[in-house]
Amino acid sequence: MARPSIVDVDYHRFRRALQQAIDTGTRIDRAEKDRWADWVRAHHIKEGSFKAFAGNKYQGLTPVIIDDNGEWHGYYLFSEEEEAVLKWERAAG
Repeated sequence: MARPSIVDVDYHRFRRALQQAIDTGTRIDRAEKDRWADWVRAHHIKEGSFKAFAGNKYQGLTPVIIDDNGEWHGYYLFSEEEEAVLKWERAAG
């Protein structure tokens, strides 16, 4: 399994993608506990590590998953306050 990386994402493009995910039902919110846990487990997300790293960079982070087959598929932490977005990525391999 390839090592994960955490990458900065353009906030305004992300917000448009997130709105589309909301409109199409492909956003997963933490309130959807079973769906959230299943997705995190299936994609080998290390939530604690991601949150610890991100928390050192930005304040007021909100986690969200976009579960589609497009470019925006993934797990994100975003801060509306700081207009910042980080994405957990794992290279294929």
